[in-house]
Amino acid sequence: MHASGKAPDGSGAGQASQAKGTAGSGPRSWIRLTIGLLIALALASIMATTYITADHAVVARNLPWGQVGSSPLTTTVEKSVSLQVHHYASQADLEQAANQTTIYGGFVAQGNTLVLSEAASLWAPGVMSATYAKAAKQGGVKLQLKVINKLPSQDPQGAVPGIILIVLLIGGYLGATFAMLRTKTTATHHRVTALFGYAVLLGLVIDLIAGPILGGYPDVGSHFWVLWPIFAFIAFAVALLAATLQSLVGPMGTLLAVIIVVFFGNPSTGGVNGVAYLPPFWQAIGLVLPPRNGLYLIRNTLYFGGNAITTPIIVLGIYVVIGGALVTFFSWGRWRKGSQGTATTGPPAVIDPDEQIGTAAIPPG
Repeated sequence: MHASGKAPDGSGAGQASQAKGTAGSGPRSWIRLTIGLLIALALASIMATTYITADHAVVARNLPWGQVGSSPLTTTVEKSVSLQVHHYASQADLEQAANQTTIYGGFVAQGNTLVLSEAASLWAPGVMSATYAKAAKQGGVKLQLKVINKLPSQDPQGAVPGIILIVLLIGGYLGATFAMLRTKTTATHHRVTALFGYAVLLGLVIDLIAGPILGGYPDVGSHFWVLWPIFAFIAFAVALLAATLQSLVGPMGTLLAVIIVVFFGNPSTGGVNGVAYLPPFWQAIGLVLPPRNGLYLIRNTLYFGGNAITTPIIVLGIYVVIGGALVTFFSWGRWRKGSQGTATTGPPAVIDPDEQIGTAAIPPG
């Protein structure tokens, strides 16, 4: 008989240890649960604040608007709509500016012609035509209407670019996140190459679904091959942003990427209404974030003949170059340590299960 009174196989000790662990983990589990739910509450509050402040009041703020000649009608319209008037020598110049997405439309005094760029905004054509019609009625003037950059029957509200964009944003950061989860590291050798291959494949799949399969955009034959690299480019930029943040702060980098791209970036695109209908804060920050530039790249390729895409390419290119360089730097440094035998056993930068809350960010539906 053992003096301790426990079974020789030690099962009693194991049961005691298990009971002790269970008892000890109770309060800690409640603390972790509470913290997790509070984080979820904070994220929901942030998301509600950003989306509502950006979209709840659809009011033009310095709407870019063209003018040929002078007309009391535009003066009357400016009393109810905030306009940023650009003057042009001819109607042809005004329409060219609209084709370059510089303005949302304009008014030609000679002939009293109202020019509306339909693809620039879902909201502006209705508001401007109604406001000018009211001013023309008061002045006893007959109004002429010309609509340019018309939206196709496949996308009558101009929503398809925004829908594709959110899929690419989510797909981009999910690619970096699952690469981190499956490898148990925030950065490894060849991570940039792997994410590039993933982005190319993602771009192809989304392009096939949106174009040939569902017919979501016009002229599939000519647009398909142009949109594929564009989709891949956007997804790659977001994936590298997420991978960079993960390399800097660990799995919580995923949460930061979601906050930057989805909570702040997506509302700052302006959506189908256009940036001119955003509050000043959202108009400003969207300039440097991937979502607005990604939206412009897709929309302008589809509906504006590829005009005004240089700036979006440059901004997204900066994310790709800097993100790729940083991820490569972090992964190369860890790879060198491992090759020199200075790394600890197991893969570098192993993810702590307690930190995996950073991967649980849920995108908007």
